Amino acid sequence: MAAVEKTKAFYRFNQRCAYFETDLELCDLLVRNFIGLDDSINIIAVALKSTKKDHPKLTQKNTKNSRQVRGGHLRATLNSSFIKDIYEDFLEFLSETMARAAQKGVDPGRFAGDVKLDIKVTEIMATGSWDGVVRLVSDKIFCNLESERKTTNLITKAANRLGLNVNQQVLEAAMPYLDARHMLVHQDGKVDTKFREKYPDIVVKNNKLIIDSEFTRKARETIEELARTIDQEVIAAGLVKPEHMCP
Repeated sequence: MAAVEKTKAFYRFNQRCAYFETDLELCDLLVRNFIGLDDSINIIAVALKSTKKDHPKLTQKNTKNSRQVRGGHLRATLNSSFIKDIYEDFLEFLSETMARAAQKGVDPGRFAGDVKLDIKVTEIMATGSWDGVVRLVSDKIFCNLESERKTTNLITKAANRLGLNVNQQVLEAAMPYLDARHMLVHQDGKVDTKFREKYPDIVVKNNKLIIDSEFTRKARETIEELARTIDQEVIAAGLVKPEHMCP
């Protein structure tokens, strides 16, 4: 079976997800082993072959309950970080895709639309090449798109500027996990009525998202599929230079 073509932008996005998933698996193993330690009269730092001086925040009694609390918090923190990072990595992929497509050649009227940009002459001269100028303009257009309050609008408008039709089913599958980033960053994971009504299948407890291994798995699968779909559409439309494709 022939290998599926992919851009370097998508490859980088995929690799970053894989690296973070490795971190999540390592965290899971470490936390499981940590929770499985035997109880003792020592504090957690000592139980882990350290001292109170070296790790002054680990002075809780070495009990299973203490280990479950500390380990659970570490696991939840890393899972939440994954959701925030995959969102940022996806936007970087989208921005890179727009820039590379612009350098290959797109309809300038459709690409720029009615956006008005403030670009200094020094910025233009500093690019050093036509591709650099195009990248500068593309990045500024994308920054303008990032002002969209809804991520779905940002993605749709970015795709429209490239003349692409994003698969709505794929987009809708990824949106709960992309929108979850907003809840984590701005509301400490607390969901509002609009989020609950829009995504009734997302598990919520005490009005907060449950960011566990299942949530991060679905986030990776759906957001990666969205990126892959966009990548394939860009390639099919001939909007990628050969040097921006994976060998």
